[in-house]
Amino acid sequence: MARRADLELEALYEVSRVLASSSDINKAFTTVLSVLRLTLGMENGTVSLLDPVTGEVFVEAAPEMSDDERILGRMRPGEGIIGRIFQTGMAMVVPDIGQEPLFLNRTGSWRRLEAEPRAFLGVPIRDGRVTLGVLTVDRRHGEEPIAFDRDVRFLAMVATMVGARVRLSHLQDPLQRPARDDEPPPEPSRIAGIVTASARMRDILELVARVAQSRATVLLRGESGTGKEVFARAIHDQSPRAERPFVALNCAAIPESLVESELFGHEKGAFTGAGAAVKGRFEQADGGTLFLDEVGELPPAIQVKLLRVLQERQFERLGGRRPVTVDVRLVAATNRDLEAAVREGSFRLDLYHRLNVVTVALPPLRDRPEDVEPLARHFLRVLNEENGRRVALAPDAVEALRECRWSGNVRQLRNCIERVVVSSGKELVTRDDLPCHEGHGQPGCHIESVRLLAAPTIPSEPEPVALAVPVTRDPVPVGSPADPPDERERIAQALARSGYVQAKAARLLGMTVRQLGYRVRKYAIPLERF
Repeated sequence: MARRADLELEALYEVSRVLASSSDINKAFTTVLSVLRLTLGMENGTVSLLDPVTGEVFVEAAPEMSDDERILGRMRPGEGIIGRIFQTGMAMVVPDIGQEPLFLNRTGSWRRLEAEPRAFLGVPIRDGRVTLGVLTVDRRHGEEPIAFDRDVRFLAMVATMVGARVRLSHLQDPLQRPARDDEPPPEPSRIAGIVTASARMRDILELVARVAQSRATVLLRGESGTGKEVFARAIHDQSPRAERPFVALNCAAIPESLVESELFGHEKGAFTGAGAAVKGRFEQADGGTLFLDEVGELPPAIQVKLLRVLQERQFERLGGRRPVTVDVRLVAATNRDLEAAVREGSFRLDLYHRLNVVTVALPPLRDRPEDVEPLARHFLRVLNEENGRRVALAPDAVEALRECRWSGNVRQLRNCIERVVVSSGKELVTRDDLPCHEGHGQPGCHIESVRLLAAPTIPSEPEPVALAVPVTRDPVPVGSPADPPDERERIAQALARSGYVQAKAARLLGMTVRQLGYRVRKYAIPLERF
C-alpha cells in the first residue's frame, strides 16, 4: 500500500509539472495519460472535451489510439459511457466493459475483451459546476482485485488539474469565455461586407463577431461560392489585428512543387532561379491573419510543416536553417469532406484537430431563399455604378430569382445580375430577360453545373461586398468546357478602362496580376489600345 501511495504521489507530481509547463494542450494531455500508464498501469487513457460548436464530446488526447480511431470517438451528451459521464457529471466504474451495453467501442480500439477482461473508469473534468469533458482509463483484470474507490479518487484529482488547464486555455480564448454581465453582446449588423436577411445567417454572424476577438483558429466550411473569403475578411476586420495584413492563398491553385515556397518563403539559391530571399505568406501575414482557402488540398508533406507552425509558431524558409518566428492568426476554408480525407489517410488527424478549433458552416444560398432579393438588389446597385447603368428588376424578375436553385451559390447570383447589367438594353428587367430563365435560351439555374460568367468583379474601393462573394483566385484551365463565353470581352473592357495598366485592371476584375496575365495570353488580348 505504501508503494502504491509513492507511485500516486510521483504521478501527481509529473502531471502537475507537465500541465504547468506545456503550452500545447494536446501534447500536455497526451503526456499526462502516458504518465498514468507508465506509473500506475492505467491503460488506454483518453481526455475528451466538449466541442462548443457542435455540442459533441470529442477525443482530444489518446496516446494509445491511432488517428483513424480518435476521429471516430465523438459522442453526444448522454451517448455511451463517456456521454453519460459528461451529461451527469458523475464518475462511473464498469468492472467488465465487455459486458456493458453502454460501452459502444465506437473507435474500435478495445479488442479481445472476452479473452482479456478489462475494467473501465471514467471521471468528469470540471470547472466549478460546469463539466468540460471526461477523463477515462482502463485496467486489466489481474490476480489482485482492483481498488476502484482509490482509483476514482486519484483520477478525480488528475481531472481537477486537467480542468484547470482547460479553463486557462478558455480564458485565453474569448470564444470559450463566458460573457460578463457588463460585456456588450456582439453586433453582427455592424460587420461590413455582409448582406443578409436570414435568421440562420445572423446566428452565424453573431458567432463570427465573437470569434473575431479571439486568437482561435477558424475553419470555414461550405460549398464553392458561399463566401468563405468574405467571412475570413470579416473575421480579420473585426479582430484586434484589423490594422495588420490580411493575406490569402488558395492552396488548390498553387502547383504542389511551389506550395512550400509560397507558404514559408525561400532563401537565395534554394532552387534554380531563386536569386534572392523571398518571404512566404506566413511572414507576410505576421501580426495579422492568414487565410488558407481549399486547405484540404495541401500535400501531406506540407501538412506536417503547417502543423508545426500552428504548434510552435516557427518554421524555416525553403533552403534555410534559421528558424523564423511569426504571430499569425489562421483562418482556413474547405468545401471538402475532411473527415473522409482523414479516414482515407490523405489528411492528417492532428492537423484536422488544430484547424477545427472553431468551425463555421456556411449554408448554401438555396437553403436561405430570403437572402436572394437583398443580395440581388445589392449587386444591382454596385454593378450599375460600375457600368454607368440604371437597370432595375421587375417584380416577376425578383420572383424568378427566388425560384432558382443557385447551384453556384452567391457567386452565381452575382454573375447572373452582372450579365443582365452589361448585356441588357433595358432599364427594367423582367423574368424573360434573365439569363438564368429556362425559357430564355440560357441554362436554367436549377442545372447543377451551370457557370454563366467567370470570377465575379469586385470593386477596388472599400465599399461593402455582398455576402459570400470572395475574390476568386482559381486559374481557369486552358480549353476548359466551363470557360464563360464573354470573359474575354470583360477582361478587354477592364484593360481599356484602366488604360491598359494590368495591376489596375486586375483590381477591377478581382484577380491577381498573374491570373490576369494568364487570361490575357489565353485569349490573345492585345495589350495596347484598339
